[in-house]
Amino acid sequence: MLKNYFKIAFRNLQKRKAFSIINILSLALGLTGGIFMLVYSLDEFSFDKFHERADRIYRVNTVFVDLKSGSEAYNNDNGWPVGQVLEAEFPEVEKVVYTIGWPRMDVTSDNENFTPRMLYTSKEFFEVFSFETAKGDVSSALEKPYFAVITEEFEAKLFKGEDGLNKEFFMGDSIPVTVGAVVKNVPQNSHIQFDLLLSQATFNVMTGVTDYSEKGWSNINMGNYLLLREGVDQEAFKKKAKTLYMDKVGDMMRSWGSEAFLFFEPMEDIYLKSQAGNRFGPIGSIDRVYMVLGVCLFTILIACINFVNLSTARSVDRFKEVGLRKVVGSSRMALITQFMTEAFVLTVIGLVIAILLSNTMMAVFNDLVNKTYTLESLLKPEILIGITALLLIISLLAGYYPSMHLSSLQPVKILKGKFNPGSTGINLRKGLVVFQFFISVSLALGTLVVLNQLDFMQQKELGFAKDEILVINASRLSKNRIESLKNELNGISGILDVTYSNGIPGRPGWVGQIAYPEGREAENPVSVEFLSVDEDYLSTLKLNLVAGRFFDPERETDRTEGLVLNERAVKQFGWDSPEEALGQRIVSPSTTPQGTVIGVVRDYHQLGLQRSIHGIAMDWAPDYSYWLSLRFEPGQTSSILEALNQKWKTDFFETDFKYFFLNEDFERLYQAELRMSKMFRLFAGLTLLISLIGLLGLVSFMIESRAKEMSIRKVLGANVTQIVYTLSKEFMLLVVIASVLAIPVAWYFGKEWLQNFAYRAPMGLGNFFSVILLALLVTLTVVGLQALRAAFGNTVNGLRSE
Repeated sequence: MLKNYFKIAFRNLQKRKAFSIINILSLALGLTGGIFMLVYSLDEFSFDKFHERADRIYRVNTVFVDLKSGSEAYNNDNGWPVGQVLEAEFPEVEKVVYTIGWPRMDVTSDNENFTPRMLYTSKEFFEVFSFETAKGDVSSALEKPYFAVITEEFEAKLFKGEDGLNKEFFMGDSIPVTVGAVVKNVPQNSHIQFDLLLSQATFNVMTGVTDYSEKGWSNINMGNYLLLREGVDQEAFKKKAKTLYMDKVGDMMRSWGSEAFLFFEPMEDIYLKSQAGNRFGPIGSIDRVYMVLGVCLFTILIACINFVNLSTARSVDRFKEVGLRKVVGSSRMALITQFMTEAFVLTVIGLVIAILLSNTMMAVFNDLVNKTYTLESLLKPEILIGITALLLIISLLAGYYPSMHLSSLQPVKILKGKFNPGSTGINLRKGLVVFQFFISVSLALGTLVVLNQLDFMQQKELGFAKDEILVINASRLSKNRIESLKNELNGISGILDVTYSNGIPGRPGWVGQIAYPEGREAENPVSVEFLSVDEDYLSTLKLNLVAGRFFDPERETDRTEGLVLNERAVKQFGWDSPEEALGQRIVSPSTTPQGTVIGVVRDYHQLGLQRSIHGIAMDWAPDYSYWLSLRFEPGQTSSILEALNQKWKTDFFETDFKYFFLNEDFERLYQAELRMSKMFRLFAGLTLLISLIGLLGLVSFMIESRAKEMSIRKVLGANVTQIVYTLSKEFMLLVVIASVLAIPVAWYFGKEWLQNFAYRAPMGLGNFFSVILLALLVTLTVVGLQALRAAFGNTVNGLRSE
């Protein structure tokens, strides 16, 4: 029996080629979205699930609550004593892991330089996390100073494919480090990514710190993870330990103008849900996952709607078959099975095409979601299970209503000719067409909002020069070498200015430094960004000085005491004007920033337009700097790169010449919005294409079923314009209804999305109406061409249709 079902299904596909092609194409496009949805969502939700005790692992975060505004700032680092106190005073804690990312150094082996992903960590790292050991003893390797654990991939790079266990490499050219263990490569679905782990003992020797309590609670730069004991009431522990800062150093925190609390973040939530970010690897977004899931599901749904619409509309081709089958004894269940089988066969063919399309479009999708999926990604067991489930679900969604509809036809009315199949399900089909275009137009309007905001951010004046500026990471160069190098670089033809700093636009300095106007410490603590700069920072970035002067290295007080603020910092410190700020003294618990204000620069967008401009305090402090920025003449890029490359070959390791252009790097801040705009454009176009394919099928059926009516109208004198209008008005009205419904939805969600930006483009209804007009024109083209074909058709053939 099953064989017969499939045989009849294939016969019907061959008999109704146009119907089959339209449905297969729609289902293939929908399934392509479904495959991408599976690959992406399963990957995103798999992060950190491989750790055996993930349900008991927490990352410790520090949350600062501003006493004035009540705003919260999440930090994934803690004061140095936090880990020790948690381990010593809370019996619920089984183990504490310490992690810190500085001091960062390049690595050399066999005269070749590398910049690994590295961090310093305690021996508990591998006792808590489930990273797989390849060789050596990971615990002992993280106990001794100048011992390290490296990955297999980094071992192959360092030692040219040879066994690296117990061999040495060098940090910063001169510090020998021994490889104590090698681990398997870090899984891509880990929020902690590393090539090199150095022992905590190494960090202690390099910094000269052995007792972390000596450093105090004010150094918020130590990372901690906890493994709680089995059977612990985790919620009770989090509540008890939350106030650790305020219990130990509450007065100090309040003097900073804030309160501080511990927030224990579940390991499995860090990648997708963290508000504190991630310094050691990738960071995802649960909102982005839901967005991808949503647009992919809508794509699938629109493809299923096409099948339902065309199947019910085309019931005219099947009604006699259904009547005869029922007369000769076929049950309704047998008919349902037959029609469901046909839906299944169409979906299987669509799936095969979808797999081919997925392979073709994989690079495009990778660019949208910043991943590196391949066709092999589809061969994972969980993906194969998901694709099978997707196949069955889509077959059910697409085939259920048509099979129930066709199997319910009454044979008596069919065989007596009293049944009009073209009139059944009209309202349903209209409703589904409206829904299809509602989704398509909504996505198109959403795309417009994203594109407008992206264009606004790219065109807005930022307050600094970002073109023709090349930035070099000079962290490996000694401070003495920097001064002479600046003079040498200034001598290269085409270079206009050179500056040395610890921060540049898009890559800030030390954010979150606490400072006060002297004498008002308790009254007005302010959080600012500390920038260490030299005297050429202003001219290189073309910042605008609005009061006072910039740093003059000839003045000793400028070098030792001078500070330059931006306008926002002036307001934060409580002064009414830049002129009033001049000569005022600022103090800080960390001494950065600390000194006397000698100048004020106009506000500029240091962190892009997503965030409000924040206070900045600049200090002449080259010892803290590592970015070397060069402004050069337009059109000199190639010659300057060649000169710099030769300079590095001669004086330094060639591999040390690592540079980027400031304008390109600053665009990195807008990558999320850029990817979102590409995604919306792709899926808006895809859903519109599927909708138009379905509409094409419906229009073709409508023209075929109304052929006699159109012929009679032509005989009675109707011209081509009237025929086209008659055939097109119904579908145009449906698209207008869908567009009217889409406007408030797109407006609401557009407004909500724009709240993520401190500076945002205005939303205009005029732009919305232009998108809707475009959708109407495309629809009119599809419907009108078919209507024109009918209008110019042979009238005699139409009258002979019955």
